[in-house]
Amino acid sequence: MPGRRVAAAGLERHNVIVVLNLFDIIPGKEGDYAEYLRRVQPILDRFGAKVLLYGLTKMIFLGNCTQQYCGLIAYRSLDDLRKLSHDPDFNGIRHLRDDSTANYVLTAIEDFQTMNHAVEYLENGGK
Repeated sequence: MPGRRVAAAGLERHNVIVVLNLFDIIPGKEGDYAEYLRRVQPILDRFGAKVLLYGLTKMIFLGNCTQQYCGLIAYRSLDDLRKLSHDPDFNGIRHLRDDSTANYVLTAIEDFQTMNHAVEYLENGGK
């Protein structure tokens, strides 16, 4: 459940939702995707989202994931992500992303407080 929590070193920490974006850009559509990036940043800022990483995939260590680009975007909550996805300004530029990319995977992830919390969750059958 999203909210405030305390990290091991006594520092305050908040749960976040991180969205993993994996995708390819359709050849010839690079300019459209660049325009999407230019226009989406102020929208992300308005919703308090932070770009943690945006770049090119350099090596696949395991699996069959072949997408050329990767982005990790942090949101304060799943509700903020939902609000952004229904925002009229975002929906006005969404076609720039959708029409210029292929093989798109977009997954929202909520973090465990620690690895031990993940172990406990798994040992309790995912509860």
